[in-house]
Amino acid sequence: MDFKFKKEDLGIYILRLGLAIVFLYFGISQILDQSRWIYLVPDRFFNFYINEILKSKLVFVNGIFDVIIALSLLSGIFLKIFSILGFFHLVSITIFSLGFEPSGIRDLGLAFAMLSLFFLSRK
Repeated sequence: MDFKFKKEDLGIYILRLGLAIVFLYFGISQILDQSRWIYLVPDRFFNFYINEILKSKLVFVNGIFDVIIALSLLSGIFLKIFSILGFFHLVSITIFSLGFEPSGIRDLGLAFAMLSLFFLSRK
């Protein structure tokens, strides 16, 4: 068997693995304990008040979405679709939830890593 990789391909696999770890960690964490995350959901969204129960459900759904993104990154299935969705997802978290504080800038950096994966991936 010949397991030779080009540097670029190896770089893409490493990028995918690193991002998958991040999305998998946050997704599982949100699914298992929504109460740790509801403070990040804004109280108002498009002029609608969001109560704690709805916030909890939104966090749960977001966790499922994060896990799906992680599975796509790991498997390579629908990689282009989920990398661009992950980009918009992280940008929206930065804008609507975390803001341009240290955590928001970190997520913005991850967002651009997802965008680069979108342009680098062939699938």
